[in-house]
Amino acid sequence: ETSWEKMISRILEWKDAAILNLPNFIIAITVFFIAFWFSKSIERWSNKALRKIVKQASIRSLISNVLSVLIIAFGLFLSLGILNLDQVLKSLLAGAGVAGLAIGLALQGTLSNTFSGIFLAIKDVLNVGDWVETNGFSGKVIEINLRNTKIKEADNNIVIIPNKMVLDN
Repeated sequence: ETSWEKMISRILEWKDAAILNLPNFIIAITVFFIAFWFSKSIERWSNKALRKIVKQASIRSLISNVLSVLIIAFGLFLSLGILNLDQVLKSLLAGAGVAGLAIGLALQGTLSNTFSGIFLAIKDVLNVGDWVETNGFSGKVIEINLRNTKIKEADNNIVIIPNKMVLDN
């Protein structure tokens, strides 16, 4: 057999495999797009539903986005399972675990401020307009976001304090 014949036979094998797997591929793409559409619908619905519970838009959008990403990831894993790509699925999960660990360690400070901001928003410990004394500053709270709290002191100075420090003190 010459190299041309080997190459042509290999291409014909790929063509046969592609034809055999075409129905699974179409089903997998359909499942993924349904999951994507469903995630966008859940994102809109959860954002509306959370307006009654959570006052801050940043917290609402964070929760809605996390729900959306989880649904899309579920759709991706389901699609890979339909395509019988179990090895790829296992590799993806292992890679996601390692990446999550590395990102968590690298962003410890940012994540602690973010989780403190979520706690402040959900537990309603601190509200915009409250007068607070924290970390050597006292003033009126003018903004609370995911990472920090802005306080306007009596002399009109704006102080930005990380949420972790606000929650700790």
